Amino acid sequence: MGDRIVTGLAHQFWLRCEHAEPLFSADELQWAQPEEVERFRALGFLRTAAMATRAVCDACDDGHAEDVVWIRNAQTGLLAPFLPCPEVGGAPVNPERLQRWAIDLDLTAGELRNQMGLVGHLAPILPGRVWSLGRRHLAGRFRDFFFVCGATWPDTHTLWDRCRYIEDAPSPVILVPTRPPGGDSWRAKSVPVFRLADVGCFTESGLTLDLAYIEDAVPRDVYAMPAKSVSSFPVTDGAMWDELRITVRETAIVADLRGTSREFGTEELGFAGADDRLWQLLCVFASVGGQTPARNTSVSDKDAITLRKQVSNLRQRLAMIFPIAGDSIRSVHGTGAYRCIFKIGLDRRDGFPAPPERWDECRFTELRDGRISIAVKSKEVFAARTISEEPQRRTAIEAAERAGVRTEDYDLRVLGLADQSGVPTSEGRLLLEFLRSGGKLNRRGDDKDLLRLAQRLRTWMGIDGDPFQFSPSRRLWSAVFECQSHRAKVP
Repeated sequence: MGDRIVTGLAHQFWLRCEHAEPLFSADELQWAQPEEVERFRALGFLRTAAMATRAVCDACDDGHAEDVVWIRNAQTGLLAPFLPCPEVGGAPVNPERLQRWAIDLDLTAGELRNQMGLVGHLAPILPGRVWSLGRRHLAGRFRDFFFVCGATWPDTHTLWDRCRYIEDAPSPVILVPTRPPGGDSWRAKSVPVFRLADVGCFTESGLTLDLAYIEDAVPRDVYAMPAKSVSSFPVTDGAMWDELRITVRETAIVADLRGTSREFGTEELGFAGADDRLWQLLCVFASVGGQTPARNTSVSDKDAITLRKQVSNLRQRLAMIFPIAGDSIRSVHGTGAYRCIFKIGLDRRDGFPAPPERWDECRFTELRDGRISIAVKSKEVFAARTISEEPQRRTAIEAAERAGVRTEDYDLRVLGLADQSGVPTSEGRLLLEFLRSGGKLNRRGDDKDLLRLAQRLRTWMGIDGDPFQFSPSRRLWSAVFECQSHRAKVP
């Protein structure tokens, strides 16, 4: 025998989810079937809340509400609720009338996620109001699902700005209890919105959803890539995209997240080899350190649209591999540039992953544990508005650049400046001397160890220029890059 469908209480349940205080009083549940109320409680959708502090007087016919007063019984010493009444002076209140049951919205969000078979993490975006439920492949592409309560409250016009996960999701789908959101900011996104009062159903075994209807109603993306079988990285709860580091090799990537490292081949990732456009795009991001430059005026609108679609598809592929909430790649508004939220670089086992242009953009630091930290200045594209002398005039958005820094830490053995036991070579000792003396050393102009060190650094950093300059009159070598050390000076 199939589950019996719960009807009357279900509709009121979704209506009450839209309230700022989503709960029911005992008086409000008098009309409901007792077995339905008990079923909602047993499933966890309703949980016991604090007793009411106000109640409607049932001692007269005025139907007025008054604050409950608790009076101690002189004989028993127990407190009992009492309701003042201007008509009859007051009357005792049955404590059962003060019982209340709150809707467990977090549990409801979890049930929605389970019913749709979503991957990723369930995460509240605005506690008690907006949840990120996860994602799944639906209607031709991967969709991010969100549960939103109070979408028609007075602050709805700011709700989108406060929910960056929805803003950044390439294909969001929104579930609301009963009232779809309004306002231009929502309509402009063409976001599919479904009322749970229409697509949700409560039975004796719990909540069910008409997923077939949702899939049929969502606009199908005929240009989206088909779902592929790809490997998945084990992501821990609460992981963020900015904690992930991806190193791109010739035919594989190495992913590092919270102490876990794993290598994936191109086939495991669903790429069709070196000629796969998404793989090529991932390599481009790796070669530029995770951010593309601002759009050049020579780039046609058609090419810009093609790149936007490829970035969207790459986002979806990364979401399949790394089930992390939020967007992995974001556009830099108004510039045509794209920025990876995660760290990415090429696997230059014999070099810095993002070669700088000049030595004076580099800083070498000896750390306390003996490793060498190499920091390189980089440029980050961002959107900026031009300054207008007219206070009421809305200025245009233009691409601008600001300074950033990329840092990598290396063992001397990785740099090729120490033997397998960690003892510095003659070139390694020279580098440490430079770092501990502020970048200046008195050596002969034809010092072979120093010349070999210079060649090693040129190869590692990918810079053609000389990392050191020699002054014959002072017999002094000076490093062009900045030198620091957190350890003692070499004796």
